Amino acid sequence: MLPRMNRGMTLFELLAVIVILGIVASIAVIVVTNVIEKMRMQAFVSDAYAMYEAARLHVGAEKVEFLAPRSSETLTYKQLVEDGVLEPIQDPFTGNVLSIETNPSYVLIKKGENGRLNYFVCLKGETKQLCSYSDTQAEIPVEELSISLIKDIR
Repeated sequence: MLPRMNRGMTLFELLAVIVILGIVASIAVIVVTNVIEKMRMQAFVSDAYAMYEAARLHVGAEKVEFLAPRSSETLTYKQLVEDGVLEPIQDPFTGNVLSIETNPSYVLIKKGENGRLNYFVCLKGETKQLCSYSDTQAEIPVEELSISLIKDIR
């Protein structure tokens, strides 16, 4: 008879280890899934910032003139891509490149009374949008872009 120290694990001990590993693996999958979704949302907000920066480049390069106080100009996603200041955006939620021809995203530039230019962004992906700031304002001020404002497209 072998001494007790040299014997293998019992079936009960093996099952307990397998159950513990299963619990740890399921928790890890949930955490990784949440991290991936948050990264997609942050990438979507980064795309909105890219549109803003492209609009700033366009305004600077084209020397857009705002003659009257409180005047505004809208730069579409299509204009920004065709003018070469923005690369076509890949939707982080679907992986598809947003259509230049049909995507309604835009940047609204308003001249305030003090002469300062204020930028507002509306980015629409295939399944999500970063467009509605409040019930009275469709565009989101660039300073307030955040993942909390991302909504599903209905």
